Amino acid sequence: MKPQTLLLALAVLTTGIVSAQTTTSIPIFNPFFVDDQIACSPGCSYPGISGWICGASNSLFKASTIQYPEAPQEGLYVAAIGYSNATGSILQTLGDTVQANAIYVLKVSIGARADYPFTGYLASLMAGNVTLASSNKATPVGGTFVSDVIEYSSGPTPSQLGQPLQIFVKSFGTGQVNIASVSLTMTVK
Repeated sequence: MKPQTLLLALAVLTTGIVSAQTTTSIPIFNPFFVDDQIACSPGCSYPGISGWICGASNSLFKASTIQYPEAPQEGLYVAAIGYSNATGSILQTLGDTVQANAIYVLKVSIGARADYPFTGYLASLMAGNVTLASSNKATPVGGTFVSDVIEYSSGPTPSQLGQPLQIFVKSFGTGQVNIASVSLTMTVK
């Protein structure tokens, strides 16, 4: 083998080793809002959501086909944040902490009811009560859900290193935002 070819092969091999990444899913308690079952017909709600700290004007909502035409007949469980007279919020502090040289991807399924105003939201990845990254760019039309993807790259010396990760979602205005699911992954560089 020629020296140039050997050097090129070593460079490719080394680059492959250096760029190897591992992606893991970070556990979230009750990420689909189904841990609490409501003993009523679809269209009802219940205060509080297991695993989440709920601010004012929140509930676990068992949505029906009136709110979401594609909902199953037995109902679709969502976190309902905000009402006609107030904003609301949910927060969960996770067991995992901020690591160096990691990329975090938070995905939130944002819904707008067909029978109620959607006035916006803010979804944030936090650590130690400090916002790392946030977004409010998903704009579902009534009766649908869309995903918002929020990415945070910690770098080699993040200021929140070792602090517990947190997921925070709040509503804006006097409408309601529904959350059907939340997930968080971490990729180590």
